[in-house]
Amino acid sequence: MNTRKVLVAFDSRTICSLMRKRFEEIKYEVIECRDGLSALEAVYTEAPDAVIASYDLPVINGFSLARIIKNTPFLANIAVITCTTEESSVLEFWNENSKGDVVFTITENNGEELVMQVKVLCDKLKNNLSPREAPDRNTLAKDVISAYERELFQLYIVQGAFYSSSGDFTTEGILQRMANQLLGVYNYDALCIILNDDPLIEFTQKADFISESDMDDFIQICRSDFSSTVTNRKEYNWQTARKEHNSFKKEEHRGAKLKSYEFFPRESSSSESAGLAFSNISAKGVPFTLHVGSTSSDAFNVRTSNRLKFFVQVYSLLFQKVIEFKKVRTAEEKIHNAFSRFLPPKVINDIIAGQDSLGSDQGEKRQVAILIADIRGFTTISELTEPEKVVEFLNSYFSVMGQVIKKHGGTIDKFMGDAIMALFGAPESYEDNGRRAAEAALDMIDALKTVDTSLLNIPQGHSFQIGIGIHYGKPIVGSIGSQEKREYTVIGDDVNIASRIEGLTKLYGTPVIISDSVKRDMDAHKGDEKEVLLRHLDNVKVKGKSIAVEIYELTRDTKKYSHEFLENYHKAINQYRIGNFDGATEYFNIAHTLCPADRASELLYERSKKFLNERPADWDGAIALTTK
Repeated sequence: MNTRKVLVAFDSRTICSLMRKRFEEIKYEVIECRDGLSALEAVYTEAPDAVIASYDLPVINGFSLARIIKNTPFLANIAVITCTTEESSVLEFWNENSKGDVVFTITENNGEELVMQVKVLCDKLKNNLSPREAPDRNTLAKDVISAYERELFQLYIVQGAFYSSSGDFTTEGILQRMANQLLGVYNYDALCIILNDDPLIEFTQKADFISESDMDDFIQICRSDFSSTVTNRKEYNWQTARKEHNSFKKEEHRGAKLKSYEFFPRESSSSESAGLAFSNISAKGVPFTLHVGSTSSDAFNVRTSNRLKFFVQVYSLLFQKVIEFKKVRTAEEKIHNAFSRFLPPKVINDIIAGQDSLGSDQGEKRQVAILIADIRGFTTISELTEPEKVVEFLNSYFSVMGQVIKKHGGTIDKFMGDAIMALFGAPESYEDNGRRAAEAALDMIDALKTVDTSLLNIPQGHSFQIGIGIHYGKPIVGSIGSQEKREYTVIGDDVNIASRIEGLTKLYGTPVIISDSVKRDMDAHKGDEKEVLLRHLDNVKVKGKSIAVEIYELTRDTKKYSHEFLENYHKAINQYRIGNFDGATEYFNIAHTLCPADRASELLYERSKKFLNERPADWDGAIALTTK
């Protein structure tokens, strides 16, 4: 077994002596140097397994010494440990960027730790370098310049890749900028870049003197090598691949044939890849292959190949991110498309961004306007219509109504058969949730004329109608369900009230009924919307509730009722509420005579007339309903 050598480079004789003692105890041969230049010369003549150098060496400091050694291919397997006497993130930074193996902080008691570090690195790198003749200063200068040229080349490639990604972040834009930078690395005559995307992307360039037939042959070879290199695809469909072909002017070699060809990435020996900053990308995860052709028969050498390998490795990291970014964007677009009919854009964007728009398992009370819409007589209609057509119609109907709800900032909470439950105030809340819900209801009524009902068998004498009830309250909002299935929803009395109000649209014969809490929000947030008519219908105690709710008819048809009708109706309501059923009967009768089609005045007239003979006990102006 050959004796290992360690080169110790410190300006301090004391430290060098301590190092010598440590390593000679474990049978290492020790070479001492006092400055970085003599240490570099000794690296050639002594071929050490490891170099331990102070970061502040004279002439050539420890970081520069590490940079020169690691950027010189035949020296790159020498372990380089840069030493300091104090910990510093700055020193760590310079060590990483000089490609040194370790930055080690020397203390009085960690000599054994340093020895162990050297042993581990020597075992890992297995330097087999043989001693050489002492280089003259010209040779040494040439090697130093070559090492820094390699460093500058790598910096140039990384910088170019960074600027390529900071502009137009599309595959097409980056491929074009990549090809432009590649021309500064290698003077190719034919180029093919095949991106392992779905679908495949094929980017090609050729000098204008390369014939189309030669280029076609070149592309076929490229495709074959891509298929053998990229093994994680199920198919290689070149027919559907996105292709971008172009030419560039080049004066020399007009009419010449391609004679040299190489492609990357491919397996390489450690000597070929020495000095590269990145490890080879595994074949399974290759994001693209680079294929270059030349009319020169000796276009490739070790230096050129190593440069192209580094170029591919840098851009492989970039294109991995580009492909991942595209997949994320595609997934986001699918989420947008799936939920855009039912959720406001901000809510969808918050979900994609990972924000807690939909709340946690912890419920909370929030001001929410609850809108429930139901199709009138749909059970009868569905019994007369084929099931497939019913489903097709409902999907179309829900789509139309979903767009209207979303337009006003609402969220569809759920579909219940043919009914819709929408929320205004959860998960996204506004100052005017009640007004928004009311405007949405009116637009939903207007949108009915755009709903195609040709698929339905509507009984003769009937029309397609919906009823909408809205209540503005403070229900419990949260994510509710089991571990297997959860949904963000609202629960509580306010939901039940909204449902009961929707049911009253049939009783009072009007499409939209709102509660007094919705009316108050509309009054508080009047804007530029069209004028609406609000008619106080009744005070009701819905089934199961003891507190009365004022309910109002809501319509945009401000000319639906005459002034005389509304005047008598309002007088009737006032008399009815205070229990003067004589006056109420008289005025409701006049109102119903003026508008016979009005179901509410007819209903209240009949009720007032009944109460003349059977006056309810403890009358408080509200009727207790016994049905839903």
